[in-house]
Amino acid sequence: MEQLFDYYKELENDRLSFIFNGDVSDDITDGIIRITEFNVNNFEALNTLSRRISFIMVECFQNVVRHGKSTDEKKEKSEGLFAARLLGDANYVSSINMIDVKEVEKLREKLNQLNSIEKDKLKALYLEVLNNEEISTKGGAGLGLIQLARKAGQPISYDFENLNEQLANFYLSLKLTNNDGTTQPGEALRFTKDFDKRIKASDVLMVYKGDFGKDSIMPIISIIEEKMRAENEVGPKGFFLILVELLQNVSRHNIQEKGFKDGIFMITEAGDGEYWTSVGNVVDTKTKELLSERIDGLNGMDAMDLKKAYKQTLREGSFSDKGGAGLGLIEIARKSSDKLTYSFEDMGNGKFFFTFNVKFKVNG
Repeated sequence: MEQLFDYYKELENDRLSFIFNGDVSDDITDGIIRITEFNVNNFEALNTLSRRISFIMVECFQNVVRHGKSTDEKKEKSEGLFAARLLGDANYVSSINMIDVKEVEKLREKLNQLNSIEKDKLKALYLEVLNNEEISTKGGAGLGLIQLARKAGQPISYDFENLNEQLANFYLSLKLTNNDGTTQPGEALRFTKDFDKRIKASDVLMVYKGDFGKDSIMPIISIIEEKMRAENEVGPKGFFLILVELLQNVSRHNIQEKGFKDGIFMITEAGDGEYWTSVGNVVDTKTKELLSERIDGLNGMDAMDLKKAYKQTLREGSFSDKGGAGLGLIEIARKSSDKLTYSFEDMGNGKFFFTFNVKFKVNG
């Protein structure tokens, strides 16, 4: 299983990182927009770009939904990867989806043409294509791509990679910033291509790094709920109740240094209807000791002991919320399909990165 701390170190300077891998559908678009809008609107350097960022995210995601292919011909949904990052004074939006190899050169030509058109002429091109209702030889690009070029105000970064004789990966990436400087070609693409390979090799379905306040947690739950319901036919209610507890655990035990509750979450497919869910955040020495004691204690209990501990805590309130072993942790231990695992990475100055891993079986 991919180490959560490795991702955190790589994304540490991001205010927001959201990476979604797998089957995509319209149902999760709303959750993605809500996550990003919350973070953008609370970040002064980018809040004036909120509408443009939302539009580009929707258009990039819809590009995967509408035009993506699957390696399994029986699947109705597209396979792809979607990523959004807030880093410094810029927002990066990227998508990866599979297309027919025969479409590559035609699409490359369209994108090259769009990148060569001056910004003030893109609107005229958009109106021309819109009025003609068809893609003209002169226009050479669909409305969606033209709008992406208009809203981004930067060249569209892209690449293609043949997977076999029928399919190729189509990489698309854009950068939005209040800075008038032009993005270097490929700047927004390198991160996405690297993560695409790492995530797919590790069966990672989602990574979220950012604020773990209430307004951020609920869209994450919504996205996972839609994905699990689609894959398992019935929404596993117990799974989501525990997922909420895991995400809130980051909120409860957190050293706030950036003005928000910073942490990271990852969900990984383990096979046979099981998933690893991992959360991580920075804690102090006292919290480290408390969490270690409580989790070790829970791991030493059998199912009957956990049930008794739950009832006792419910009745007496013997563990405080801040102490780290309230009803939430006990319920996580009861629902987990394996022992709870955790680790602490020493970050110096009395700070530790806490990783908490829980395995759940969605069906059964």
